[in-house]
Amino acid sequence: MRKRGNLTQGRDRVPPPVLTTTTRNAEGDQSKQQKGSSAKKKPWYRRLTTLAKIIFVLLIVPPFLNYAALQKEMAELMPEGQLYDVGWGQKLFMSCKGKGTPTVILDAPTGMTSDVWSLAVPLIAKVTKVCVYDRAGLGFSERPRRNMSSPDMPEDTQAADQNFRDKMVPFSAETMVEDFTVLFTQASQQEVPFILVGAEIGAIVAEFYTQLYEGNVAGLVLINPLSEDIFKQQNSVWSQFWFGHLLPSFQSLQLGAAVGLTRIALLLGLVHQPLQLADLPEEIVNRQKHLLCHPRHMSSVVDEHHFINETFDQLRLVRRMKQFPGNISVMIMTGNYYDEQLPSQLNKAWAKSEQNLISQRFPNAQQIVINGADHHMLYRKPLAVAEPINRMVRLYRQKHRPVKAPILTEKIKTS
Repeated sequence: MRKRGNLTQGRDRVPPPVLTTTTRNAEGDQSKQQKGSSAKKKPWYRRLTTLAKIIFVLLIVPPFLNYAALQKEMAELMPEGQLYDVGWGQKLFMSCKGKGTPTVILDAPTGMTSDVWSLAVPLIAKVTKVCVYDRAGLGFSERPRRNMSSPDMPEDTQAADQNFRDKMVPFSAETMVEDFTVLFTQASQQEVPFILVGAEIGAIVAEFYTQLYEGNVAGLVLINPLSEDIFKQQNSVWSQFWFGHLLPSFQSLQLGAAVGLTRIALLLGLVHQPLQLADLPEEIVNRQKHLLCHPRHMSSVVDEHHFINETFDQLRLVRRMKQFPGNISVMIMTGNYYDEQLPSQLNKAWAKSEQNLISQRFPNAQQIVINGADHHMLYRKPLAVAEPINRMVRLYRQKHRPVKAPILTEKIKTS
């Protein structure tokens, strides 16, 4: 017989638990949750360290890579031409092609470089000598430097000239014309007379120079000229657009270039180079992308837009001081299409300001309307732009063709 005690112990023994698949999964999930909760409970200083690393990568790496790329691209994308010393430690880029007189000088629109003329230059160079340049700080030209001494001047002259230059408003018409004068008549000594061709703010520079140095100018061509009353048209819509949209947009691009984000935006297709919808060489397209990433260039773009009111004030002052010379041939070139990138009211205000400029300032000017052209005609309609300029060159040559002296024959009397 078995003892009761043993029977009791046998019946009271609890069998070991059986781990089913559901039980194991539950325990696994519980362990994962414990691990996740422990991971979420990182110390605050570790989270701060991670955030600091991310900020370091965003603030240091893009600017460093952008700077390295800019240094490499500078040598590869430098256009044909050279830098000329215009004094005070500053050099400006200029390029000339072709031969003959008069010399045609092309001045680009606001905040743009000589690349806008790249398709028109070869067409004009077939007829005469043509030069392009970049205003201070734009493209490959250097920004103006302050408090610099010229070693070629006496100390008293240096002080007087430095005082005069310090009082000048940077990136305004006065400084642009001073740079223009030194570049073309002193540093490079281009042959006069000039036919000056300017677009937008370049038209202001061309007119300003003609007012001061009419003896050096044979003709003036204004393309989509920027008029001083543009901000007064249509309830000041252009003033609001200029200072409320254009200027802040360029300031954002300037900041993006400084921190290296513009290059990333270009790679992602979020930003595009400004010379769109034109059959341009790849080198020029790459150069325009390079300049968008260059803080110095973008800073100068901002400055030309920022000081536009000072430019208008200086132009009005020059016009009050002296009438425009009546012996200068003037041509004003516009398109008959509105700029699709601008609202209708802005296009109408611009067109009205152009008509006011013609009627009030240049009533005797020859007006050329290019069919199918808008504000981008310089690089989208280069042939239509070049032909009127070449025609002005030929007319000048016809008027100033040297007159051959008559050959005098003396009858010899014979006896």
